[in-house]
Amino acid sequence: MHILLVHADRLTPDPHTGAEPAGDEENGCGQRSAAVAGQFVRLLERPGAAGARTVGACAAELGVSVGYLTAAVRAATGRTPGRLIRHAQVLEAKRLLAGTGMTVRRVAHEVGFEDAAYFCRFFRRETGASPGQFRREARESPVASKSTTVR
Repeated sequence: MHILLVHADRLTPDPHTGAEPAGDEENGCGQRSAAVAGQFVRLLERPGAAGARTVGACAAELGVSVGYLTAAVRAATGRTPGRLIRHAQVLEAKRLLAGTGMTVRRVAHEVGFEDAAYFCRFFRRETGASPGQFRREARESPVASKSTTVR
């Protein structure tokens, strides 16, 4: 009977404070999971963060297991950490290709690829265009030229 009462008490908000119970799994674990997912996304938003990032390295930096990070990020974003890392790499590569004169090999290295040929296959798979095609189109586009102009 005591156990039943304790569980029932945990399911209802505290009548004096209106606060949800602290032991509720959705609050405790859900908040922790959302916090870890938020930290992961902020990790990827750092300048230069796309280079040489792996899910394992991110998990270690955040102090969680790869499995926990994967579950937390998937629950919060609907995507896997690996997918978000690849997205960050593509965004950084696009920025470098459109806004700098770096060679494709140098861009590949900056976003974490040792092999420029593999980077080109990766970039084409993710964007539908080769790095060279993307650079040419970005430089020919009037919107791109206005957005890359330094003011």
